[in-house]
Amino acid sequence: MLENMTHAEEIFRAAVIISYRNNGIFTRKEVRDKLGLSHQEWMYGYTAIFQGMRDDHPGGAPNPGSRFKNVFHKVAHGKYQLTKIGSRLAKELNLLAIY
Repeated sequence: MLENMTHAEEIFRAAVIISYRNNGIFTRKEVRDKLGLSHQEWMYGYTAIFQGMRDDHPGGAPNPGSRFKNVFHKVAHGKYQLTKIGSRLAKELNLLAIY
């Protein structure tokens, strides 16, 4: 993705692209693949941040920063979608017009 982005922003942008193409649904693996990360890179530096971006995250997940907090919601085992907050942020960042 683009340089100088936080991991949370990289994750968010990838999730928006995937959800736009997949009727609103995305998986962690799809996000990881979109970012071109190995399983080890994802587990070491990204998965905990992804957890913190969920509106229903389990306790102990790191705070991704107020901008990317509560932007994903788990809808089924391993499947997620953007929340209203996430959809608003995607529009604010003009992501849907780009992809």
